[in-house]
Amino acid sequence: MSEPEPKKRGLLSKVFRSKDHTDRKRGEDSNNNNKDENGSPQPPAQAPIDYHSYGLKCVVEGKNPTVDIVAVHGLNGHREHTWKAENGVNWLMDENMLPKRIPNARIFVWGYDARTHGNDYLSQAYLHQHGTQLVGDLADERHLDGTSKRPLIFIGHSLGGIVIKSALIHSNSTHSGHLAHHRPIKISTYGIFFMGTPHSGGQGVTMGQIAQNVASIFIHTNDNVLQHLQQQSEWLTRQKDDYAPIMKDFVTKFGWEVFATPLFGGLSSIVVVPQWSAIGWQGNAEPVQIMANHITMVKFRGEDDPEYNKVWKKLAIMAQEAGENIKKNWMVEEGSQTGAANPDNP
Repeated sequence: MSEPEPKKRGLLSKVFRSKDHTDRKRGEDSNNNNKDENGSPQPPAQAPIDYHSYGLKCVVEGKNPTVDIVAVHGLNGHREHTWKAENGVNWLMDENMLPKRIPNARIFVWGYDARTHGNDYLSQAYLHQHGTQLVGDLADERHLDGTSKRPLIFIGHSLGGIVIKSALIHSNSTHSGHLAHHRPIKISTYGIFFMGTPHSGGQGVTMGQIAQNVASIFIHTNDNVLQHLQQQSEWLTRQKDDYAPIMKDFVTKFGWEVFATPLFGGLSSIVVVPQWSAIGWQGNAEPVQIMANHITMVKFRGEDDPEYNKVWKKLAIMAQEAGENIKKNWMVEEGSQTGAANPDNP
């Protein structure tokens, strides 16, 4: 008797394998030949974990920096490779790209174990725990070098945007005690550029189903992540509710993909995060159309790339406006602690 045809998500599980992760593909390609002594299939082999790609890394120091920009990848992404085009250009750090356009920006990339397949150790952290770790890494860095009050701008690709929202929710909740140094992250955050991040369900599709398009794209998955994204739309809805009270405090850009992402083998393609999910529910935010698919929307080949020009200009305006606005945030924050008046209403 022949085996049943694989479910559709088995095919969708191939979507997110970018060219930056060909080493991972080798393991899946050899799956049929990887059997134990009894002939039973075994999990595919995988390249060793690159622990050096986790955590916070400063890739551009900036010239007399007055703003910090932090980029966070999504599932199966990489701290640096996610932002690198096929020709090797990484728009976050190439001297002719973002550092040229915003020379006063210190630019960080942040990495975490977001792999969703493999037979070795997988991170047991949920996305909200990744958010807490992001806050801790960033808060420690800025506290130690005396830049806790410097304006912050986040860039989040795909589910990296959900990690950023979790980070800001956590930061907003820390008022005192041993985590008090986490709070400046929220107070200092001026803007967020979400790139292909699923924010809401709709049109008969649940938030969990949209997230499944993003997360359930490998045969071997991190069960903890999928439990939140695939089976518990409720968690994402709860996060949306927790984020709603603070979202008005940030300038927000919603980048959304125009083109479908090809499925493995070129048999078909899908728009991984539909426009109506990617642009969120925030009325005062600005949607930004990116003429690319879900993977290539954060990979720009050079300074003449029209999509790159859309993105850097939005970021540059945020960087210009951030200083005075964050000063006001800190006046309000410190005033609330001492009972001082609102700076706009002396």
